[in-house]
Amino acid sequence: MVVSYFFPPFNRVGGRRWAKHAKYFNSLGLPFFVLAGDYEGSSPWDTDILAFRDKIFRIKNVELTKPFFLRALPVNIFQKVRWKLSYHARIVSESFLSGNFNDASRKSENLYFEKAEDIIRSKNINTIILSTGPFYYSKILIKLRSRFPNLKIILDYRDYWEDGYGGLTERQIKQEKNLQRKVINCVDLILSPNMEMQMHYSKTFNKPSFLLPHCVDEDDMGNLPVKTGGKNVQLLYGGAFYENIGQNLELIKKFIDQMNQLQPVVADFFVSVKGYEKEMRHPLLNRHEFVESRIYFEKVIQSDYVILILPSNRVNAMSSKFFELIALRRPILYFGGEGEVSRFILMNKLGFHITEKNLTESVNICLTNRMDLTIPDPGYDIHQHTFGYQTEKLISQLQQL
Repeated sequence: MVVSYFFPPFNRVGGRRWAKHAKYFNSLGLPFFVLAGDYEGSSPWDTDILAFRDKIFRIKNVELTKPFFLRALPVNIFQKVRWKLSYHARIVSESFLSGNFNDASRKSENLYFEKAEDIIRSKNINTIILSTGPFYYSKILIKLRSRFPNLKIILDYRDYWEDGYGGLTERQIKQEKNLQRKVINCVDLILSPNMEMQMHYSKTFNKPSFLLPHCVDEDDMGNLPVKTGGKNVQLLYGGAFYENIGQNLELIKKFIDQMNQLQPVVADFFVSVKGYEKEMRHPLLNRHEFVESRIYFEKVIQSDYVILILPSNRVNAMSSKFFELIALRRPILYFGGEGEVSRFILMNKLGFHITEKNLTESVNICLTNRMDLTIPDPGYDIHQHTFGYQTEKLISQLQQL
């Protein structure tokens, strides 16, 4: 059975995931085409797509029109008046708008549909995968189902559609739920990045749901330096800061203070966004700009422990960065609520779950572990979390449709 695959990630957020899967599709010699947004500048996965760049079609996304108060800060009395009028007009108009008026794909839906229809016809596509969010442009699946009744349609959820309901009226939420139901009614399979989401879509919509977790690319892990020793305990964090992690940061500072009483500690945070400046003030905590992946991996190797911070709404979410930390064989210090992530770390002996209740005990255990290196388990098999392995599982699932 020969299947053609067609991926349309709307934005950069899901771009890396599918760039990697497509890379392995290509290495396996499977036919596929990609429809994606067109972006200026470079991305960390530019090299991954070089081998199949002739199979990528681009759409110039149409951005939503921003009201004046979101485009500029007033510099004179006239602009101040205009700014206030713009702000209040927007507040009034929002209640009359339909659905999620902030969805970034609202003005690009028709462009994606027209190009998708053209590619499906000209390339004889029989299977498509649409990656969301944003979510509005997934309306194209309803139209494509009508045009191509025998087309196999797969919807890839990276986040919950409901995550965008904040600030919407009951009427607008009802419209979004209605659109979601119509979209899901026309799909053959739903992909989800974690078990919580997989079970949700399976039970809520009674649709086949397949777990396609975040992965690590083994090609990114080669030729890294070996760890060198040091007197200080080196703690490292890399990535973005989620909302509602203030308490987590306070706990980290307590952990650092207690450990530093027994052995010198240095904590380096490489953060890609601003925020939590006040919470990050600490004499042993250094905040840096984020660095490109290769340099970050080298810093992970040189660390004694890597820090993982998750808010309460993501305690079941295992990101690609999570599996990269595991692949680099560094013990994880997890600061967050109990869930799939904490259970996975503890069950597989990959790190420690630090809480207010076990803080002192954890400090002592981590200092001991720095010497005997029993955590992480050196025998843990990372291959099951690689793009190569998971891509083959995905292909097998698609061929059963």
